[in-house]
Amino acid sequence: MLLFIYMALVIVFTILLGAVFLTPFPHWPAYFSIWGHILFDPEPSVGFEARKKQVFYLLNYTLKLPFIALCWCLDELLFPQYSHQILRTPVFIVAQPRSATTFLHRTLAADEKTFFSIRLLEWRYPSILLQKIFQATGFLDRMSQVNYWGNSNQAELTEKMHYSYLNDYEDDGFLFEECFLHQFYVINRFPYPKLLESLNNFSKLSPKTQERMLQTQYKVIQKVLYLRGGDLIYVSKDNECLHRLEMMKSLYPDALFITITRESEKFMNSYITLICQSAYCKSGVDVTNIPDWVPMQRTVRAEAANQTIQFFDSLPQEQKLCFSFNRLTQNIKNSVELVYRKLNLSLTPEQLQYLENLDRRQNLRDAGYETDSEQFQEFEFFDRFAAEVDKNHEALLKSINLIN
Repeated sequence: MLLFIYMALVIVFTILLGAVFLTPFPHWPAYFSIWGHILFDPEPSVGFEARKKQVFYLLNYTLKLPFIALCWCLDELLFPQYSHQILRTPVFIVAQPRSATTFLHRTLAADEKTFFSIRLLEWRYPSILLQKIFQATGFLDRMSQVNYWGNSNQAELTEKMHYSYLNDYEDDGFLFEECFLHQFYVINRFPYPKLLESLNNFSKLSPKTQERMLQTQYKVIQKVLYLRGGDLIYVSKDNECLHRLEMMKSLYPDALFITITRESEKFMNSYITLICQSAYCKSGVDVTNIPDWVPMQRTVRAEAANQTIQFFDSLPQEQKLCFSFNRLTQNIKNSVELVYRKLNLSLTPEQLQYLENLDRRQNLRDAGYETDSEQFQEFEFFDRFAAEVDKNHEALLKSINLIN
């Protein structure tokens, strides 16, 4: 009997270990680099309690990984038809953070007869089998009540800036952050500035690794489309995919790319407030005590601004829309109609009414938080680009008004 139990355990362990090696995540160099910084990085602002929290997070990730990996592999056996799902004209919203990207993303995703998006919990557990179990047990419904940021006083302010519950539509970056452990925002949970070079270097990875990550993202989108059913258009938002954009353009040759520009004083002050709050909620570390933290954020955002301009300048007109933050938030209905027209779609009377109501609510909205008013001279080039986008967006809105 003992021999039978021993052999059964060995078989189970072998299957789970095999599943881990068959799945595409995590990105092991980033995984081990994080461990190295937790154990050996002398950053004084990250104390013992914070490091202990980080150890528990990684151990929890490691313990769950074999089961998530097994479910990922079982999808191929139980639901092979998911791979036949065709992603037609996906929409990718790419812009600086704090530029209404989440707002546009969730506004489009609300039209569930036309679009589909992916929920945070689906990015975290990217398996058809697991999601079906979650649905059958009511777990998904319960997760709609769980705040991603936690329940602390700090979480309340962070929630005001970026409302996010585990069952909300969220951006593709969560796959890279929570499954691959290779994405810029991983640094909020492990706030070691020297770790950045291991997290924000997609363009420096081997072509094979880059392709594996993007093919995994493609598979997850197919899996969720299979779960949703129907002939739907994928709508995505990812503020930190700029290193991946050229490969994404090749993988999704008929995609529509949307960017939203906002003056640097507005988005950067809001961003720095949010990123510090986010890091505190995730790590318990007051990152304002880390001298390199804000300069690092400014450098990353300036690089992202330059990449955004270069990428959108390279796109043909039929593959892009450039919106202004102010024009979008002040005229939601007509801005969204521009997206539909670009996709050769029409808004129904019900959708038009929904957007008109959204316009009214947005104009009455109180942000509920304050940010600084610092100037960011290194973004002058981006502010010029934003001013040009604003003029073009205004012209597009006038053309909609003339047609309507």
